[in-house]
Amino acid sequence: MAEKLNKKASIRTTGKLDRKVVSKTASKLDKKAASKTTQKKAVITTNNLDKAQIKKIFDVFDYNGNGILSLAEIDKAVIELYPHLAKDKPAIMRAYKAADTSKDGFIDFKEFGRLIDLLHYYNELFKIFKKLDIDNDRRIDFGEFKKGHKLIGINVVSNKELKSKFNEIDTNLGGYILFDEFCIYAAKMKLISDIPQDTQDTQNNQEEIPQDVQNKQEVQETQTKL
Repeated sequence: MAEKLNKKASIRTTGKLDRKVVSKTASKLDKKAASKTTQKKAVITTNNLDKAQIKKIFDVFDYNGNGILSLAEIDKAVIELYPHLAKDKPAIMRAYKAADTSKDGFIDFKEFGRLIDLLHYYNELFKIFKKLDIDNDRRIDFGEFKKGHKLIGINVVSNKELKSKFNEIDTNLGGYILFDEFCIYAAKMKLISDIPQDTQDTQNNQEEIPQDVQNKQEVQETQTKL
């Protein structure tokens, strides 16, 4: 009985120590990224970590120990290891979907390094998105875009040109720029340096606009010219 209790205590202690080590590793990486003061912010990547270090972080994310990560596990681990990323749920969801290259709804170890890269990348994009989203409804209308378009490097003279640029980003022509649409545009324009390659590939695939949307855009552009 005493032996069993000792084993349980040992497992709990080891688990706590592992989480502290992983948390320190994550914190060091975040500080390195924060210290870069280039005009275009650089994002954190796992390039500086070896496989063993990445595996330690993966094991903390993998709460049930089945070797794959659900969205719930990712969300929980982000709160614990990367609390500064936890409040921006759209960024977490975007990273989760982009990292899941197998499209099975889970993140395995091969996809995990990509997930860490993308969590930080989309978090940086969401910070910019929030600056434009003045009323915090997680979408950007034309009025907000008109006030903050220079934040994303858009410099146009006329209102007509600005509206045309707004429609270019608003790919579903819903009258608002959603975070997913913003991410596609940001990757296309390289708004943030060091875009993870997998992110770039994802954006390229998403830029294939359905024919009906293309037709709507053509009509809208014709009406603008008239």
